[in-house]
Amino acid sequence: MAAETAAAISSFAAGEEVFALFAGAVLALHQDTLHAYAIDMSKADDAGQAAAIDAAQPTPLGGFDRRVGLAMDALRKIERANLGVLEQPAPEGLAPDAHRVHLTMARMRATAARLWLLTMEARAGDGGGAGLRLGVAGMWTRLQTVPREAVAERAGIFAGSFSADLRSAEIDVAGWPMSP
Repeated sequence: MAAETAAAISSFAAGEEVFALFAGAVLALHQDTLHAYAIDMSKADDAGQAAAIDAAQPTPLGGFDRRVGLAMDALRKIERANLGVLEQPAPEGLAPDAHRVHLTMARMRATAARLWLLTMEARAGDGGGAGLRLGVAGMWTRLQTVPREAVAERAGIFAGSFSADLRSAEIDVAGWPMSP
């Protein structure tokens, strides 16, 4: 999964506008998940933060660890649903260019979900190993080349589009994790 995600990110990075759009998808997914589960996916391994969040923001979804699990389940569903879109034939009557855009957006949503899954797994300690941590860091280094303003502008296109159980709020560029 890490190699496929890195390859997808590399293909998006071939075009500046496309890469900014993908970065927007990553931020929108982060924001949607932050609002839906009260977790910052870039800090999902911080025990001190987890305790503070549980004390300050009790939710009916349970403690921080449970919410992280729910978010990871949602990320897997988002990935599968969008990969499923890529396997479907073009709907009848849809122009080829419109179909390509539809497929590109689904690929971006699936890749954003994978990136967050890999990020959370890499931060979880030895589960992903040093190679995964290094690979995820490389993907984030690449994403950080996109200016924050461009990321926030494009995130609005994706906000709330990942899953019915994720809700969006106004995009907060301060939420763009600079080094998860």
